[in-house]
Amino acid sequence: MEVEVFVHPTCSTCHSLIRLLKQWGFINKVKIYDTSIDPHMALERGVRSVPSVFIDGELVFAGIVDFKKLKDILNTGLLTERVALSDDELISRFLRGVLDSVATALWLYINVNCRAFTNDVKFLRAITNLSTYDDGNLNRLIEILKDDEKCRSIVENNKEKFLRVIATNFTREVYWLNGKVNDTDALGNYNLHSVAHWAMVRGSVSRVGLVPHSLSDCEFRGKIEELWSYIRVHFNELMDKVASEQKELRGDSDWVLRN
Repeated sequence: MEVEVFVHPTCSTCHSLIRLLKQWGFINKVKIYDTSIDPHMALERGVRSVPSVFIDGELVFAGIVDFKKLKDILNTGLLTERVALSDDELISRFLRGVLDSVATALWLYINVNCRAFTNDVKFLRAITNLSTYDDGNLNRLIEILKDDEKCRSIVENNKEKFLRVIATNFTREVYWLNGKVNDTDALGNYNLHSVAHWAMVRGSVSRVGLVPHSLSDCEFRGKIEELWSYIRVHFNELMDKVASEQKELRGDSDWVLRN
């Protein structure tokens, strides 16, 4: 069984996974790739969230990793569970998977189009951790996501979660550029237009997935105004969290990088 793990040094879940692989005694039995060193290979393999775990070439986990199931797989092989999950559980898994990545969170928050996720079954299966279940659950989730009204309700009913994930990632990128700063020092460099530009582009990979929007579009402008307001209100709180997180990751002695 060939296991490949794609990670990034700024990803806290990646650090947890590396630490567990060491504890389980599998660190030297898997191939580890740092997406910050070889991004083109990662994109070629379809990696859009980290950590991503491939088993015998199949994308099994992306972003969200069920550590217990991964350990079982490493010990006994990939098994299929024949358990029917409820619609609420399927939606919850989808939401967790989308919110794990700022790119997918931003894209869905702005475009409110769940159908796009149904066109990439491998990725959808991986971010929902449905790779270890039979396809009945995945097929049911696809039906749910093709319902445009259901999709809109998923986004609207979880708006605060979307805003927090997106604002946290915006703050993290401000931290990478400037170190730990307060809202007065940092936010004076941004305005509604720059945040709109960031949000539109950050939700895509190069031009792939890029959906052009105009601030003259009332719906798009309203979303950006809502996001910009959330960032300004919560920036200092999020900066404290991000600074602590990144400091801990830099000092992680268990981190492993191999080309």
